[in-house]
Amino acid sequence: MKKGFFIKTLGCKVNQVESVFIGEALGSAGFFPSSPEEASLLILNSCVVTEKAEAECRKILKKWAKLPARYLVLAGCYSQRFAKEAKAWAEKQGIKNLLILGHQEKLKLPEILKKLEQTHSPKFPVVMVGKLPEKGPCEVLLLKSFPSHSRAFVKVQDGCNRFCSYCIVPFTRGAPRSVPPELVLKQIELFVQAGYEEFVITGIHLGKWGKDLSPRQKLINLLEAIEKLLSSFKKTFHLRLSSIEVKELDKELLDFFKSSKFIVPHFHIPLQSGSNRILKLMGRDYTREEYLVILKRLHDIFPSATFGADVMVGFPTETEEDFEETYKLISNSPLNWLHIFSFSPRPGTKAWDMKPKVNPEEIKKRYQALKRLFVKKRKEFLENQKGKVVSAVLEKSSNKGWKALSENYITLYVKGLPENPELKGKLVKVKLVEITEELHFISYPV
Repeated sequence: MKKGFFIKTLGCKVNQVESVFIGEALGSAGFFPSSPEEASLLILNSCVVTEKAEAECRKILKKWAKLPARYLVLAGCYSQRFAKEAKAWAEKQGIKNLLILGHQEKLKLPEILKKLEQTHSPKFPVVMVGKLPEKGPCEVLLLKSFPSHSRAFVKVQDGCNRFCSYCIVPFTRGAPRSVPPELVLKQIELFVQAGYEEFVITGIHLGKWGKDLSPRQKLINLLEAIEKLLSSFKKTFHLRLSSIEVKELDKELLDFFKSSKFIVPHFHIPLQSGSNRILKLMGRDYTREEYLVILKRLHDIFPSATFGADVMVGFPTETEEDFEETYKLISNSPLNWLHIFSFSPRPGTKAWDMKPKVNPEEIKKRYQALKRLFVKKRKEFLENQKGKVVSAVLEKSSNKGWKALSENYITLYVKGLPENPELKGKLVKVKLVEITEELHFISYPV
């Protein structure tokens, strides 16, 4: 078997970490990265959080089936939840070289391939999907580097047991499991040694970190340990949280943010809806009033932060009045970054059968209204940042200058720096000068 491989990753940051681990494991087994056209092994690390993501998986596999690869691998959330359906679909499509691997199995891909090569005429599609663990510890994925990224993502947690009525994730990721703190610190130390200066702490439900450990711990305990480790290097770093639920932003955590030397002013706090009626139907555990109180406290500490939120439109039974409450909450809050979703019914969730469904045209109209609001609020936020000096991580040199990401989550183009590739991943102080049409900033080193 030729040893070229190609990995495509859909979905969340946790998937990205796991894809890097798969790549490193394959590299240790003698494989090397290749283009899809020349690869002998094509791996799709999948997502099924929406119907659209699921359809994208099938589209990619159909395209790959026309290439000369020896094996196609469907891994991750799609295969974990819908292995039988994926197998039936592949048989109908006549895809004769497909491996369907669950979350545990995809991390053992080199061993699986070795056994497969020794098997006489394996029957495709090959399905290897085990039951997800009910308790920890979480699989430890120690990485040497984070290829093609200027920032290093650190997976500290997996799984969720919230079972929000619209969400398939608990069915695809299992119960909450934590990476032990000493191994999180070891991973960060490895990334520091590799030259990274920004670390993104990520998990499926970050605030659940530590609750399954013995003795039981809290996210703040992990963050304090990371802070202590980073302080020992006597240099500047960015420490970013991928996403955190509003009820988990307690006084203890807010006080830590206030005193931290490394936490950056960027917080993604899922909202989903501004209607208390809809929030209750969704199975969310907060009210619009509670959300606004915590957001204001955080804004008081970080007035120049990007505050982002996931927002869903068209949840079953959502009325015009419900949507207006969402619109008004966003409009009158410090939120300045939105990840807008249209409701996507997922099999097995409580919302699958909820009625009445919202008319697709109405969903589209509400989606566009929120998109316009997002652009308006983002422009206002950027105007307030003009002239400020911020820290940014350099990502990629281009003809516009170095593309970079600021501490407060603004995409920048930094003029006046050399094209030296060794600058990638380094932190620089820059002045924000001019806003582009794409809502980016032209900036200069200071």
